[in-house]
Amino acid sequence: MPSPVFGFADLHCHTTAHLGFGGHLFAGFPDGKIEQALARCDIHLHGPLGLGQFGKKGSLITAFIEGGLGHGPCGHDSYADWPKFTTMVHQQIFVDWLKRAHEGGLRLLCSVAVNNELLADQTKHPEKDETSIEKQMRELRRFTELHSDWMGLALSASQARQLIQAGKLAVVAGVEVDSLDSILGDRAALNKKPLDAAQLPRILQWLRDQGFRMITPLHLANNSFGGAAVYDDKFNLLNHFLRGEFHRVEGNSTVSFRLGQDLDTQTKASIIFYEVSQRAHYPQGYALNAPGKGHVNQFGLSATGKAFLRAAMNHGFILDVEHMSERCTNDALSLAEQSRYPVVASHCAFREQALDSEETSLKHKRANEYMKTREQVRRILALGGLLAPITNQHELKDFPGSTVANDCARSSKTWAQSYQYALSVLREVGSGGVAVGTDFNGLNQQPGPRYGPHAAFGLEGDKKRIKRRPVQQQLQRNHPPLPYSGTMYRTEVPFTQSRAGTRTFDFNTDGLAHIGLLPDFLKDLLHVGMTDAQLDPLFSSAEAFLRMWEDCEARGAALTSGEPVS
Repeated sequence: MPSPVFGFADLHCHTTAHLGFGGHLFAGFPDGKIEQALARCDIHLHGPLGLGQFGKKGSLITAFIEGGLGHGPCGHDSYADWPKFTTMVHQQIFVDWLKRAHEGGLRLLCSVAVNNELLADQTKHPEKDETSIEKQMRELRRFTELHSDWMGLALSASQARQLIQAGKLAVVAGVEVDSLDSILGDRAALNKKPLDAAQLPRILQWLRDQGFRMITPLHLANNSFGGAAVYDDKFNLLNHFLRGEFHRVEGNSTVSFRLGQDLDTQTKASIIFYEVSQRAHYPQGYALNAPGKGHVNQFGLSATGKAFLRAAMNHGFILDVEHMSERCTNDALSLAEQSRYPVVASHCAFREQALDSEETSLKHKRANEYMKTREQVRRILALGGLLAPITNQHELKDFPGSTVANDCARSSKTWAQSYQYALSVLREVGSGGVAVGTDFNGLNQQPGPRYGPHAAFGLEGDKKRIKRRPVQQQLQRNHPPLPYSGTMYRTEVPFTQSRAGTRTFDFNTDGLAHIGLLPDFLKDLLHVGMTDAQLDPLFSSAEAFLRMWEDCEARGAALTSGEPVS
């Protein structure tokens, strides 16, 4: 039995996202001279004030992608408005920052190639998922080889273990696209004729030859494998763009998210823009459709999807059950249980912790299909799989008996509620592991600060809860901020502030602005009441992932040889 490695794993980030989405949406590069890699985006990409490069170079969508109308000055030298915890389309995994995270205990990183064909189309640089992820894989190989003195691309569990034991960061390549079923074929043709199961081995072999070892079969839209989770009306637009139809939903009493209702300004604008540009009409019947508390996708795992998962298991792939519909998730877990094959939830949230409809005016805080049920969580862990609570948890209910006060929405304190929930189920089940899933560079925001004007940012725009914000801000000021002294948690590395150009980052007022602030995030968790014993599983998550991956490889070999499943 090899000696356990020590350190934590980030199961979901997007190191090469600058090449996704058509390659003209995401500002900044992961390495190079910092003044060039993180050059001002208003000059070379996003246009003055982030309002977009109109005409042949871009479209209006750039102006809205950050959640408002444009954005302030971004990039080298002042970094005044980038990086920040609210950014969606600016580099947050620059190599210097990633190295700081490694120094602070990050030992395994799942770097996931990502693409969105609708966004690529809207930026006037359309690109298929296949060519996009192929480019991203080449870039990941170049990136890891260039910095091979402290990181390496792992193509097997044993190689990942060797890298970590040598003091390096093990990088595992994953893929997360909407049309994985058509990467070697014609997406439009699949909308008319289902994928031939005979093509599945060819797809999987191509992924393996590229270097991918982790697969997310479903992403933001339905495909030949099954149904995607319903939790954002903008993804319903994507489903129409890719599949030629909007989601078909049914009622579900455990969720309160409903399509077509309580739309925010950005979503309304997206729908109008889509209707005009695509000559489509967003369904008006969702308000009356699918009686019940909320909406979930009607579709589960298809026969082709079951064949795909079985074939992926035979290859020993790490399977990520994120973004699947509830039916699809349950079907996939049943299939995994039949083969005793572990799976992961790489950037998850939990349905039991969501706010009730009457508590919040923001629909993304309500229970939705993306969030895992308690039973799904138990099944994942019972298989020996891993949960990785996503860092940006918005706002959650208190975790009973929490050692961390839940009094600063969308901060480290919020993530602590989600992490402790996962730990409680981990202890009940007695197997599996708990890591973290940052989703950096994934068109997703991050936890905010506990001090300054952006404190308790999770209450921003919530008409039913905004009055709590001054109270929560004052509660933080009643206690001292995180001090920059001593060493990074469980390391000998001095704990000093991260810098870029003329800017110094202070987690107290900046939040999780980039991946290099993960050590600050961990120190803040301790500062607000988490214990060493509670963080033990997180710092064992790299080892838990390696053991899970070893099980995938072993089960794959056994399944291929025809070993009977007991």
